[in-house]
Amino acid sequence: MKKGFGFVIKILPAKEIYLKGNNHAVLLLHSFTSHTRDMKKVAIDIHKKGYTCYAPLYRGHGCAPEQLLQYNVNDWWQDVVNSYQFLISEGFQKISVIGLSIGGIFTLKLAELERIERAIVLSVPIDREPERLKRRIINYAYNYKKVEGKSTFQISQEIDIFNQMSLDSLIVFQQFIKSTIQNLDKISVPIAILYGEQDDELYSHSANVVYNNVNSYVKKIKGYKESKHLMTLGKDQEEIVKDILFFFNL
Repeated sequence: MKKGFGFVIKILPAKEIYLKGNNHAVLLLHSFTSHTRDMKKVAIDIHKKGYTCYAPLYRGHGCAPEQLLQYNVNDWWQDVVNSYQFLISEGFQKISVIGLSIGGIFTLKLAELERIERAIVLSVPIDREPERLKRRIINYAYNYKKVEGKSTFQISQEIDIFNQMSLDSLIVFQQFIKSTIQNLDKISVPIAILYGEQDDELYSHSANVVYNNVNSYVKKIKGYKESKHLMTLGKDQEEIVKDILFFFNL
């Protein structure tokens, strides 16, 4: 169905990724308002090297944006915990975690609370203002509806619910990030902190805060010249995958 003829394109919902390999499982956590496409190439490439890869989909993500409003950061954190427990139930004793943006925050929190093999965080924030998080949701909803082929008038009507949304759940989101950062000293597992040099300066600063406050004996930090926020989808993705595999074998 084409745009401009009164048709709306139906966008297929995203799905989790589970690629079975050896006994070292890698949990891959996507970013806020995105979905498992963030981690698809990384999962495929490291699976080719033998690793088991599991990329869960947080509730309300990868589908119509209205569904996102039904959940908050605690729901998505529970999805991560359930995914970790799923890998445990599958018999994996070696579990590493890779997380992008809010997925990086979830990775840090797992490293604070659970026994994991290695942690890799990309584009991880140490803070996010509720107003900016709301703007991100609005932009996501607008772009989703535009891809669907809806008219400007229809989009303006449907976007109103997002403009009117309360900041309450996003304040909780910010508090979740801050509380995780406050407990960085509980992390002792090997960790790699990666950031894009073309991203907002917040993320290079955040990377250094994480690096300086974890208690890991093995810790690496690296910036990528050609990368913006969604590093795993950018020009440096081949180098990033190469560095991830190298880090797993240190």
